[in-house]
Amino acid sequence: MKFITTVLLALYLLFSVSPPAYADNTAPPDIRGEGGYLIDVQSGQTLFQKNPDELLAPASTTKIMTALLAIENGHFDDTVTISSTMLNSKLVYGTQIYLEPGEKLTVRDLLYATLLNSANDAAVALAEYVGKDVDSFVDLMNQRAQEIGATKTHFVNPSGLTEKEHLTTPHDLALIARVAYQNPTFAQFVRTKTQAISRSKDDVPVLMVNENKLLWRDSTVDGIKTGYTSEAQNCLVASATKDGRQLIGVILKSPGKEIYTDMQAMFDYGFTQYKNNVVKPAGSVLSSITVNNEPVDLTIDSPIYVTQKLNEDQPLLNLRVTSLNTEPLTSVEKGQAVAQVEVLEGEKHLNTLPLIASKTVLPKAEEPKGFFASLSLPWMAGTLLVILGFAAVIDKQRNRARYLRRRARRLRRENSKKL
Repeated sequence: MKFITTVLLALYLLFSVSPPAYADNTAPPDIRGEGGYLIDVQSGQTLFQKNPDELLAPASTTKIMTALLAIENGHFDDTVTISSTMLNSKLVYGTQIYLEPGEKLTVRDLLYATLLNSANDAAVALAEYVGKDVDSFVDLMNQRAQEIGATKTHFVNPSGLTEKEHLTTPHDLALIARVAYQNPTFAQFVRTKTQAISRSKDDVPVLMVNENKLLWRDSTVDGIKTGYTSEAQNCLVASATKDGRQLIGVILKSPGKEIYTDMQAMFDYGFTQYKNNVVKPAGSVLSSITVNNEPVDLTIDSPIYVTQKLNEDQPLLNLRVTSLNTEPLTSVEKGQAVAQVEVLEGEKHLNTLPLIASKTVLPKAEEPKGFFASLSLPWMAGTLLVILGFAAVIDKQRNRARYLRRRARRLRRENSKKL
């Protein structure tokens, strides 16, 4: 029965909704969620924001971070044995695929269940797989959030179920989603509409259906994650790609299904009212270093973009170059990342790109040595003793020869006197 219900849900998502029409997309969208954010993925610049730094419950959009950590730290074909944690009703409840202790699933199938079906039990299983226990995994979630720059975010669990201190902001969630979607494997999962998983038990869900309605009705939408709890209300993080540009939108604490039309209004605004310009094309030289007295250009291998609002001046970007090495390099290989460039709008961080060496410089060759300079001291000492030994023998033989000659002369003189 659960399997049939899932199939019916898929058909509902496919046929029951249609794209809305918009009367005016020149003005910023009027979204009904408590918080909203729209970011250009290529440039990292903000196109729209509403209460960007307000702390709000993220609900199941939390699973973006859970899945990202599982992808970064796990192996898809690993088998996960489900633990007795599934029996903890305070940690595992709500949307589930009804995992039971002792059941075995691959990491890949748990990811599909987490990202498509939004299964809370699958998210907990991934947390225990990566972190060994839920608390340790939550520490990893918060650490990764800080690395991304989501400094106001604080996770308490891997699923997004309501807890007092489990909070993020529209801005932070956009940063997390941008980093996650730039992982090609993550992107492949969240753009998947349906996926069957392997289960050893009967009468349990096996067809995972993506709950993001926009993915089913708008061909430009290619992910990411929905969420809902009574505390968080409706939450949605979505990605859309059009004419070579990708946008990520976040809406938190929206009262109802209008969250989807509001998200499409945000996308429409971003695509029609902004354009991207290349500030520095791939291969541009941004700095240089000297290795063994040879100059080496440092280049970027991907473009630096700036997003410009139509009929307005192009924003100015600051580029800050920092070295990745604390000591001077004595050699470098072509393509080696030796520095990085931070892209800033004012003091706001937008992106960080590696700077790579344009050529190879080998270690400096040692000065050529003469024959005697190349000899080791012990070898020279031993050789000297041998030479001195031969010299002593030769000298002794010479002395013996001189003695014999003198004796022979003396005998001849004595013999001549007798005659």
